[in-house]
Amino acid sequence: MDAIRIDFNRYPAQTRLFIDLCPLLLGPEITVSEDFRGNGLWMASPGGRRSRKMQKTSPRELAGRLTRKLETRPPPPAVLADLFSKVFDVPAWPGRDADDRMEGIWVDTQMSDFHCLQCGRCCRELEYCHQLLEKDYVNWVEAGRTDILEWVAVHRRCGKIMSFSIWIVPGTLTFAAECPWLRKADIDGIRRCDIHDVRPEICRQYPGTRKHARMTGCSAFSEKPAGNG
Repeated sequence: MDAIRIDFNRYPAQTRLFIDLCPLLLGPEITVSEDFRGNGLWMASPGGRRSRKMQKTSPRELAGRLTRKLETRPPPPAVLADLFSKVFDVPAWPGRDADDRMEGIWVDTQMSDFHCLQCGRCCRELEYCHQLLEKDYVNWVEAGRTDILEWVAVHRRCGKIMSFSIWIVPGTLTFAAECPWLRKADIDGIRRCDIHDVRPEICRQYPGTRKHARMTGCSAFSEKPAGNG
């Protein structure tokens, strides 16, 4: 459910997806339709014996309503698996672990054929500068990587570390235009990372899912990797 919540807020409003999920989460008596004049969405719900109550809403408000429904009344595994399939566009099904002790959702991530093309687009265009984990910061401190740390801003409150920002131009409050550790493209258009062995977790995880790759412009699934013909 955390993954679904993140997906709802990560991309531009996924209006069609939110509408399709309404019957699954809010019940068949709730219907949502787009205003043909482009003025948002209309939600219809039972308002009496012979009438239906119409309520104006927006894709973001609808996403919030779906999220609150998930949080207050989590669906059974079979429904959650169906929901996961619709949100991430991958096969998912309910099941139990190998020891038959825990019920959960099995997901075919379809990431086995991911091959990074080393185009550098994710390093240059994605907004990830506020997603550094504390363990990344600690790793750099323990490794004595002052060259990396001088590009990191540590945000504290009452002396306690609250969060981090990365790739701040040293001596300024300005974010770098792109990752400072990304080498310029070579003759084959390949770009490499100068801190690949200690790169942040957010970089290691990208793209995470095929949908995330598609929604953020990664072409790794649509093009063949270099050297494979």
